[in-house]
Amino acid sequence: MKTVNPIQLVMKANQLVDDLSILGRSTPADLAKVMNEPRPSIYRIISSLEQAEIVRRTPEGLVEMGTGILRLGEAAGDALVDRHALKKVLDDVQAQLGLTAAFWIPRNGTAVCLDQVDATDVDLYELSSGRILPLHAGAASHVLLAWQPGEVLQQVLASEPYAQLSAETPTDAQTLARLVEATRRDGWRLEANEVVNGIAALGFPVFNPDGSIFGALTAAGLVEHVVGQQAEAKTVLSAAAQALTEVMASFQPEPTGSEFEAPDSQGSVLTKAHALMRALASERVSTSSRLTELLGEPVSSVYRMLATLIEAGWVEQLGHRGSYRVGSKMLSLSGKMLNSLDLRRAALPVLRSIHDATGETAFLCIRRNTRAVCIERIDGKRVNSRRLALGSSLPLHVGAAPRALLAFEDQQAWEDYAGMLAQSADSRFDVRSRSKFFSELTAIRERGYALSDDELTPGIAAVGAPIFDHRGHVVASLSVSGLRDGILTSTPESAGAIALASEGPGSCQSTWVPLPCLERPRLPTRLRMHDVTRRT
Repeated sequence: MKTVNPIQLVMKANQLVDDLSILGRSTPADLAKVMNEPRPSIYRIISSLEQAEIVRRTPEGLVEMGTGILRLGEAAGDALVDRHALKKVLDDVQAQLGLTAAFWIPRNGTAVCLDQVDATDVDLYELSSGRILPLHAGAASHVLLAWQPGEVLQQVLASEPYAQLSAETPTDAQTLARLVEATRRDGWRLEANEVVNGIAALGFPVFNPDGSIFGALTAAGLVEHVVGQQAEAKTVLSAAAQALTEVMASFQPEPTGSEFEAPDSQGSVLTKAHALMRALASERVSTSSRLTELLGEPVSSVYRMLATLIEAGWVEQLGHRGSYRVGSKMLSLSGKMLNSLDLRRAALPVLRSIHDATGETAFLCIRRNTRAVCIERIDGKRVNSRRLALGSSLPLHVGAAPRALLAFEDQQAWEDYAGMLAQSADSRFDVRSRSKFFSELTAIRERGYALSDDELTPGIAAVGAPIFDHRGHVVASLSVSGLRDGILTSTPESAGAIALASEGPGSCQSTWVPLPCLERPRLPTRLRMHDVTRRT
């Protein structure tokens, strides 16, 4: 391996991650060819990045982005905005309009969706959290362009013709300039069929304390829904954007409080670079002197590493000679990783392992409004329940898998669901039993799994456990169903099988990453969505 100075090595590692984010899963040979580097060099870089969980190997030997990218993406987001305040604003917009509410930030000539709350009727995958849009298309992009420095707009205008994403996507500079000018004049932007046919979006700007553009708040949905309530949506979004602008005026990122262990002073340069990124992720925003203290490295070495990581986009400096934070590039990388995930395909190998371990019927369910929908199932070897066929659904309070979804939502979600049921004709729920119902959900959270006994089919019991995403939000549930005697006499084992099934050969156990920011207790049955993605 030819001698490479430390700065070059960090930049080559950065290039490998960039290429991987574009190519997707790749062999080391493919990466060596794309990067024009000897294979031994690529293998050494991959090995170092694997230790940092920035990349990982699939059972087939392919290389893909690792869960460390998701953690750094979360740290970048937490350093930018008060996540709790943002979530509340998005929830309020969605509740008032019934549309998908989202918040976007500018990043290197694109608009990146930082967070989003789904509509009540449709899921907009092209406008979901982590998605990246070019600045020539969509309400969010045009809002960001309208208030960014003039040179940004000129760069975009000079790059015509633009890709046509949908029927009404502007493809020439003249049309785009006219739309951006109107956005700046009106203070908002309404578009239809620019990003996705049949979908419209309304966007408003959110500003930093100094008056510069921070991001764009949007509400999106079916064209007729957005256009039909345009006046109300403008009022709601305008107030919400103002509320977020006020939040930014007082926002100060808080350190996670997690313990940081300094790396071995004899470690490789990539190990030290990763340690610096971990320190920044923990501190959220930090000074060079604080980083020097945490890393135990000479000041000059820390400055050189910071300069290199800033050049790579992994770190950002706040003003001249200011503090540092994880770069917003990590939001783009984590967004690309999240967008490549397929929950059903990811969970299927684990579902098969559960089936092999128990011999019972195994289910994978996701939430759709007030119901749990079965998106995958493997029939049992001895008996099958027909009550939850593939594609069918159950109310969230009925059955093990549905209750596992609801129990790990927040208290407000419980209240909303209970309120909805109180007005329904469902005889299996009485509004007077609300406190008992909440106690049952609390018990499920505490033990980590839900149990159903003789509830849907006589003689049949089931146990279900939640799957969480990288933020600790429940996104799906796995369950095992069979004869009462088999399930009830081994409930902990059945629940444990949902997690333990991942411990076999070629498993994803090694990719489990406990997140220090989670407040919930870690449970043995808890799975996370990205824990099983190495099998997708």
